[in-house]
Amino acid sequence: MRKTLVISSLLALGLGAASAQTAAPATPTTTTAATQVVQFSDVPAGHWAKDAVDRITQCGLIQGFPDGTFRGNENLTRYQAALIFYRLLTTNALANCGLSQGDMTVVMNGMQEVSTELAAIATRVTDLERATADQAARIATLEQRIATAATAPAGAASEDVAALNARIDALEAAVRNIPAGPQGPAGPAGPAGPAGPQGPAGPAGADAVAAPVTNTTTTTTTTEVPSTTVVITDTPAVVTPATGNLYAGVTVGAKQGDATNKCVNKLDRQNPPVDYCVTVGGVVGSKSVFGPLGARVSAEYQPGFNGIHADVAATGSFDVADNFGVYAGAGLGITSSQARVASGANAGRANTTGTATDVYGLGLVGVEYRVTGNIAVFAEGNGRYYLSNKGAGTGITPASTYSSTQKGFNLGGKAGLKFYF
Repeated sequence: MRKTLVISSLLALGLGAASAQTAAPATPTTTTAATQVVQFSDVPAGHWAKDAVDRITQCGLIQGFPDGTFRGNENLTRYQAALIFYRLLTTNALANCGLSQGDMTVVMNGMQEVSTELAAIATRVTDLERATADQAARIATLEQRIATAATAPAGAASEDVAALNARIDALEAAVRNIPAGPQGPAGPAGPAGPAGPQGPAGPAGADAVAAPVTNTTTTTTTTEVPSTTVVITDTPAVVTPATGNLYAGVTVGAKQGDATNKCVNKLDRQNPPVDYCVTVGGVVGSKSVFGPLGARVSAEYQPGFNGIHADVAATGSFDVADNFGVYAGAGLGITSSQARVASGANAGRANTTGTATDVYGLGLVGVEYRVTGNIAVFAEGNGRYYLSNKGAGTGITPASTYSSTQKGFNLGGKAGLKFYF
């Protein structure tokens, strides 16, 4: 609001001066010598407002600050504006600037035309300042009451605090909604400032043609060349995870044989019997059917006693590293092999004819190492609990009195490759 009053006053002065310029030429009058122009330290030669500052200083309207500065970027206060108008009205400053008595009359008439509006604006500014001060005092009083209520026991002043907060919000909204005064007309646009110095040229591109050198300054640009040295460390390569959970594999292994029915060792020239039987087979399954739980089907062929083992098991897999994991499982299976002699002196030994089927429960545990994203090697041990001993392929040594319903454990192991897809 204060700036509006000052701008309006200066506008009145400008309008009066403009009227004087358009008025009919008056008879020149003799004026006193112009006041010596004060050279301000912060208005150098070449400044875009240098001529205007010198002119208004010569007229005696502005004298600058005691330290010899003009301070053109600071706001004009009402006291400073009052001093300017006082000099204008009491010292005949415009006459010293070459204006005739007729020009002075035009200026004074222009100021009188806007004097009523300036007085109304001043009254409005005073009212608004008084209203703002009253609102600030009321807000300060309410804040003090809130601070006092905050120290009261909890719950005793909650309603008062809420009411005071609501009143403060209403007062702040009222202060923000105080209408602003009319906006004064925009002043004339100032002249464009001088162009800054040209910056240094950037480096030329790869295909650019070298231009002639026009200066003596040499700029050295250092280009960092990427190193082509390959550093070999002991960090193991991270194997890409498999693309799926399904797998198929091949196995080779061995299982126990009973003392009365040893398997033939085909690798020894004299073929001595041994207490284990070699197996080969295959496995298919899924590593994850539900979370870490999977399932698999396995089948093995045992050349000794023409035995075939087939089972199905549920498995649980756990990865302990990026390319290493462990698993365990349990299931059921059957063994089909040469039938045993049911009775007589050779009871319990493998018969030369016929086959028999035995059911077993399976438990297994193993480890797996991922060679690539889709190929893994594995090794596992298993234990089978047979519910009968009808065939020689069970590997259970018959009791002294043979019974086909004999139960017992048989241990084995195998290793192989898995192919994930």
